[in-house]
Amino acid sequence: MEPEPLAKFHATLNVKGQIVIPQKDREIFGLSKGDLVEIIVRKFKVEKGKIKILGRGYATVKLSSKGLVTIPDEIRKGLGISSGETVEVLIVGFHKLDELLTDRGKRLLNSVKSSSVGKILSPAEEQNILHNTAKKYYF
Repeated sequence: MEPEPLAKFHATLNVKGQIVIPQKDREIFGLSKGDLVEIIVRKFKVEKGKIKILGRGYATVKLSSKGLVTIPDEIRKGLGISSGETVEVLIVGFHKLDELLTDRGKRLLNSVKSSSVGKILSPAEEQNILHNTAKKYYF
C-alpha cells in the first residue's frame, strides 16, 4: 500500500506566494495561527484527464491568520510557479505551538526561523517523507 499524506488539496498562489490551507483541514488537525505545517508542493499539469507531476518541493511553513502559508522562494523558483498558478499540496506533518516548547520543538522552530527554505524533491525523496508521515501519524 502506498503511503498517504495527512491531507491533499489544490490551491492557487496569491501575489505574495501564499496559499490557503482549507479550513476543514485546519479544523481536523486543530491547527491555528503560529503552528508549523510540513508540506509537499507539487507543480502539475493535466494531460488526457490525468495529473502529471512536473516537480515537487518540501518545506516547513508557519500558519498565519486565515490559514495562509507562504511557499518559500526556493520552491517557487525551483518549480517555476508564480502568482495565479494552482499547485497540489500535501500536508505531511504539523507541529502545534505548544509542542514547540519542548527541546525538539525549539530546535525545529530555530531551524525554520533561521532558514525558512524549502527543498526540491525527487520522487524517491517524496515517497520517503510520505512513508515517515504514515509511521508517525497513522495507527
